[in-house]
Amino acid sequence: MTETNPFIALAAYLLAIVTAALLLRAVPKITRHLEHSGESRYASIDGLRGYLAFGVFVHHSVITWIFLRTGVIEFPPSNFYSQLGQGSVALFFMITGFLFWNRLLTQGRQHDWLAFAVSRVFRLYPLYLPLMLIVFVTVFYLQDWELKDPGIRLAGQILAWLTFDRPDVNQYHQTGMLISNVTWTLGYEVFFYLALPLAGMVFIYRGSWLQVVLCLIGIYALYQLVGWEHSLKKHFLASFLGGIGAAYWIRRPHLMAWGQTRQAGIIALLALAIAFTAFNRAFNLLPLLLLSLFFVIVASGNTLFGALKPRSIRWLGEISYSTYLLHGFVLWVMVQRLPLVMDLDARDTWTYLSLLAVCTCLLIVISSLTFLYIEKPGMSAGRKLLQWLRQGKKAEKSLTEKVAR
Repeated sequence: MTETNPFIALAAYLLAIVTAALLLRAVPKITRHLEHSGESRYASIDGLRGYLAFGVFVHHSVITWIFLRTGVIEFPPSNFYSQLGQGSVALFFMITGFLFWNRLLTQGRQHDWLAFAVSRVFRLYPLYLPLMLIVFVTVFYLQDWELKDPGIRLAGQILAWLTFDRPDVNQYHQTGMLISNVTWTLGYEVFFYLALPLAGMVFIYRGSWLQVVLCLIGIYALYQLVGWEHSLKKHFLASFLGGIGAAYWIRRPHLMAWGQTRQAGIIALLALAIAFTAFNRAFNLLPLLLLSLFFVIVASGNTLFGALKPRSIRWLGEISYSTYLLHGFVLWVMVQRLPLVMDLDARDTWTYLSLLAVCTCLLIVISSLTFLYIEKPGMSAGRKLLQWLRQGKKAEKSLTEKVAR
C-alpha cells in the first residue's frame, strides 16, 4: 500500500535532492548564496532543516492520498509516515529552542532584543503575507467572488490569519486545508519568541525572587494570550526543551567532542530510527527523549556520515521555510484541483504518484524562487530597518546630549 510503503518517501527525497542539485548547477545565484552561508557555525543543523521540511510535505502527501480515497482526514497508519510530519515538527521546535537559547547564553545581558524582534518579524511575514493573500483570493475564486460574511467578520478573519490562526474564510469549510494547516506551528514559535526574554530573566539573568515570580506570571499570561483561540499544548512546547538542553550540551567540550564521533553518529541514527518506527506520535516522553538525543548529537556538529553535508541538502535547508509554508497549497493545486481540470482520477495509485513526482520538483523550484526573491529580500529589509532605527536612536541620543550641555 502507498501509505505504508517507505520506498515512496525514499523516491520523493531522491527526486527533491536531484532537483536541488540541478538548480545548483543552473542558477549561479544559488551557488553564490551557499558559498556565503557555508560559513555557518551550525552547518549540520542547516542540512537537517532540508530533510525535516520535505518530510512534512511527504507526510501531508500521504494524508492527502488517504483523504482522496476515503474522504477522511487522519494520520497515516504507518508510524514512519506519521512521524515524518510530527517528528519533523518536534525537531524544528528543537532547532528554534537551541539557536535562540544558545545565543542568549552566549550574549547574556548584551543580547540585542531589538534586532531579535525585527529579525523575527521579517523572517516570518514576507513569505506568509503573500501566502495568506493567495488563500483569501482562492477562497473567493472558488465561491465566484460572492461575499458571504459581513465585512466586520471578514476583517476578524483577516486579523486571525495575520496571527497565524486559521478560521474558515467567508464560510469556506476548512479553509486551513488549502495549506495543510501548517501555520499552527508558527503560533508555538511566536510564543517561544515572546517568552524568551522572560525565560532569560528567570534562568539566565538571575534577578530577585520578585522578578522571577513576575516573569513566570508573564510567561503564563503569554501562554494564555497566544493560545486564546486554540490552547497551546504543553507536550508540543516540551519539544523546545530538547533544543535548550542541546545549548547546554555543546558547552561541555567532552560532550561536544563525543557528539562528533562515529559512535555518536550511529547512536543518533538508531535513536531516530526507533522514534520513527516504534511510535505513532512524536510528542510523548519516550519519542521526545529519543529525538532529543538525536538532536544534541547533530547540534554537536555530527553530519551523520556526510548525510547533512551535500550542497543540495544544504540548499533544501536554506529553502526549508518556503518548502514548509508553501507545500500544502502546491499539493492542493496539483493533486486536488489539477485532476479536475485534466479529467484525471487522482485516486488511482500511479496517477497520484505521477502527480506527486511533478509536485515534488515544482515545490523545490517554487521554494527556491520564493527564498531568493521574497524571503532573502525580506530579511535584508529587516536589517535595513534595524539600521535605520539605530541611526534614529543615535541621533536622538546626540540631540539629548547637546541639550544637556
